[in-house]
Amino acid sequence: TPVKINACENEWYHITTPEGYEAWVHPMSIALKTDEEMCAWRNAQRYVYTQVQGYAYSTTQRNAAPMSDMVLGCIVESTGKKIRGYIEIKTPDGRIGYVRSNEVMALDKWCQQKPDMQRLEKEAKQMMGTTYLWGGMSPKGADCSGYTKLLYFSQGIILLRDASQQATTGQAIDTSDYHNLQRGDLLFFAGESGRINHVAIYLADGVYIHSSGYVKINSLLPDQPLYNSQPIVAARRIITAIGSDGIIPVSQHNWYVNN
Repeated sequence: TPVKINACENEWYHITTPEGYEAWVHPMSIALKTDEEMCAWRNAQRYVYTQVQGYAYSTTQRNAAPMSDMVLGCIVESTGKKIRGYIEIKTPDGRIGYVRSNEVMALDKWCQQKPDMQRLEKEAKQMMGTTYLWGGMSPKGADCSGYTKLLYFSQGIILLRDASQQATTGQAIDTSDYHNLQRGDLLFFAGESGRINHVAIYLADGVYIHSSGYVKINSLLPDQPLYNSQPIVAARRIITAIGSDGIIPVSQHNWYVNN
């Protein structure tokens, strides 16, 4: 993920993420690049990891040791070499590894795909049981809005970071009847104060999936065994508002591509 470094204090970097969120990260999580190096990265042949979890390997030999873990949405630069079903890649810190060619997609091709809510649902369910992690945004651990953000990023769309922020974007949907909802809509919940503090992804037939303790499925319908009595306070449709405030296609974000 490309980030902008604003400052360094007490061995921590203060950064801004592509959607404008500010945070602190440890230097071990960052590979520093000059403007020229970032421009070269944006022009390079790159691939997106399209599986939920996997590895890049140290060689293409059978039983090779992992060189790095890979998670859904990872963007890696390619050296251009293809060897026996593997693509040679270079990580931001300069390591060379090999990923299976059927587990990645060329970034330019990936950016041309239309968002697919059935694919989003499949990936969402592949994360079932994943532990809730405050601040997490990967299949290794995710909070509620990190989970929705990751799954929409897998469709080439950058959402805002927090549930309360995501609730301000997209097309507002009438929540008085669950039949108004469509697969991929974001459902929002509020705490006792009335402030939105949780988000889920609607699937179908009153069922939604979310990270709450762990990634799980619940229902809006009282007669269903997975019923969750916490009412939704808002719903937003992302798919009809791509390109509007807070819903940015990766293909249009100049941190990822040279437009």
